[in-house]
Amino acid sequence: MKSPTATTTGTTTAMTLSAMTATMTMMTTAMTGTMMTTERRVGLTVQNRLTLAVAALSVVTLSVVGLILYTVESNNVSSRITASMAQEIGEMRTFSENGIDPQTGRPFTSVDEILSNFLAQNRPDEDEALFAFLTDGRVLYQGEPEGLLGGSNAFEEAVAGATDDGGEISLTVGDVEYEGFVLPITGTEAGANTDARGAPTDSTTRTKGVGEVAGGTAATNGLGAFVVVHNVSASQGDLVQIMQIYVVVALAAALLISGISSLLARRLLSPVTELRRTAQSISGGDLSSRLATKGHDDIAELGHTFNDMLDRLEAAFEAQRRFLDDVGHELRTPLTILGGHLETMNAEDVDDVEETRTMLLDETDRMGRLVEELLLLARARRPDFVRLAEVDLSGVVSDSLAKAKGLGDREWGLEVPESLSFRGDRQRLTQALLQLAANAVDHTEDGQRIVFGAGEDSESVHIWVRDEGKGVPDEIAEDIFDRFCRGSTDGAGFGLGLSIITAIAEAHGGTVVLDQTSIGAQFRMILPKGQK
Repeated sequence: MKSPTATTTGTTTAMTLSAMTATMTMMTTAMTGTMMTTERRVGLTVQNRLTLAVAALSVVTLSVVGLILYTVESNNVSSRITASMAQEIGEMRTFSENGIDPQTGRPFTSVDEILSNFLAQNRPDEDEALFAFLTDGRVLYQGEPEGLLGGSNAFEEAVAGATDDGGEISLTVGDVEYEGFVLPITGTEAGANTDARGAPTDSTTRTKGVGEVAGGTAATNGLGAFVVVHNVSASQGDLVQIMQIYVVVALAAALLISGISSLLARRLLSPVTELRRTAQSISGGDLSSRLATKGHDDIAELGHTFNDMLDRLEAAFEAQRRFLDDVGHELRTPLTILGGHLETMNAEDVDDVEETRTMLLDETDRMGRLVEELLLLARARRPDFVRLAEVDLSGVVSDSLAKAKGLGDREWGLEVPESLSFRGDRQRLTQALLQLAANAVDHTEDGQRIVFGAGEDSESVHIWVRDEGKGVPDEIAEDIFDRFCRGSTDGAGFGLGLSIITAIAEAHGGTVVLDQTSIGAQFRMILPKGQK
């Protein structure tokens, strides 16, 4: 039998799904229009994009769910209609083949008697009607077909066309769609007790509960016919109402989901908004602002990372300010000396001119050395500051000691293993050792001991220079590695030596520490193994 869905979805499905799609589209368009207006004013924010994405996803999901729901329920309605009509046809076949009146126990005497008695003993389902087309042209029914099928020529013609072989029928009366099945009943199923027309007596045709279609003159080619008809439009009406309710609920759900997602997005992205505001305040020169972080999720981790970055930036800017102040101070002094002596110099006094010239050349050399050291520190930030290669660290320390002996009359010592391999920059390590040796010479007297040494543990190698001089005062021990911090008050040097050594150690991934000893001091470079 043809599925009723084919005809029902032609009008009802189109109307329902069109209403859903149109309503959902209106909501999405309205939200999109709002977002576009916002974009023209302040730009489409992440919060707006998330809200719009969630809204669109909700609309698509609810539309798909609605379509699936409608399809499944429509198929269920079609199955119920088919099963109901099949049941009525099966009962009619059994009733006619049996040929015995269950009320009297006597065989039926005619086809019309079979049809009229079956209609009297059966009640159609909801939205269903049963028809008996008698051999004399009359039409009996069980149900409520008036105003729809009653007296419909199209219905009678459809039945007449299917009476010979039987089968399904489909027709539309007004805006109502019907599906039915015609079962022809021949005279072989009935006995011989009939009147001259082969019709049952009035006592059998006028059975209680059975009506006759007014003016029924259906032609059935001399055959009786049992017809079951189902009002498909009425059966689908409940589904249409359900889908209309679903559209309203889906709209409310989509709006609710969009509102909640907007609130959640605003709350989750509030650290990002605060991050933007903090970054804007930093551009104004305020480095003291920090993000208030809560929880342990990705956003909180972003806040911690940003705060750490601000700490480093603040420290770097502060160091830069100190560096510029110190550089300005260190350069201002020799420039003042140069200017003062040039102003007081007697150009006619040859001795005064020569003395001033010698002093100015000395200050110029000092300024040149300061610039070179500053340039060295600046280059320490470049990736090519060190060129790593496999070196014999014991040989590097021994060679550096040999060069350092020319710095002063000291008791030089060496503490290195026979062989110690390390991946580093030989020239930079030698430069650091010689700088440590120069510092040790400056803080020791003739004959005092200065020792070069090297060693290793499971993770690092250690290089040190130890002396037996005056040591480092406790009050400057923590600041000794800062730029322009001098270990003595005699004014020698610029206080950049240990900063250069620290830069070399950090370029190797290590650090420099001060080991306070009972006599003198020891500066030790700790360099990790496995440098790439």
